[in-house]
Amino acid sequence: MKKFCIPLFFIISSITIYTFISSKSTSLIMIDPSGHAKNVGRKLVEGYERAQTFKFAEVLRDELKKKYDCRVVLTRFPGEQIFALQNASFANRLSIDFYLSLHFYREESAKPKLFIYNLVYDPIFDLAKRNFDPFQFVPIHQVHFINIFNTKYYGRLIREVLTESSYQKIFDFYGPYGIPIKPLCGIIAPAIAIEIGICQEEQWSLFVEPLVASLQFLSENKVEMDF
Repeated sequence: MKKFCIPLFFIISSITIYTFISSKSTSLIMIDPSGHAKNVGRKLVEGYERAQTFKFAEVLRDELKKKYDCRVVLTRFPGEQIFALQNASFANRLSIDFYLSLHFYREESAKPKLFIYNLVYDPIFDLAKRNFDPFQFVPIHQVHFINIFNTKYYGRLIREVLTESSYQKIFDFYGPYGIPIKPLCGIIAPAIAIEIGICQEEQWSLFVEPLVASLQFLSENKVEMDF
């Protein structure tokens, strides 16, 4: 089995240059709506996950740009096929500040549910304090170590907002959970996956305002990479 590695000195150089040039610019967020041209995703009530996540991502992008004056890019467009690690490569080249992966599934109960996840393979090993040599190659399944504590911190901030009583009347919240989640593999920036369970197709609209509110930290400061 081949081991994929990323030259960390190149990653750091790219991020350093970006930070220097854009130190006064707004945050750059990447949103990944689950699914692509060859993968429709899970079956919902009538349609499929692919269409709902894309609609949700477009609205979320517009609301984030409007409220926080940040820059937001989507990982795909309708009809585009996404290959393994393509999103990670895209995100790392852009030196994004935050990565958000969106997922939907069919929920049987009337009240929607929201779960948040971050990438963790082994809690003891992944969360160990470590220093990175800028001239070493980092395996693709370990690059999330670089910002794992930033990721956990942002997960806690999201939880604090989404567990407010006003939102708990709308949906049940779970997490954040650290799991081996494939869509977040290979991404250097803080990365969170959100999975939403709905029993009606248009229930996704209930989550736009809460999620925008939970991401308010994006307007405060650019994410500082923990090298």
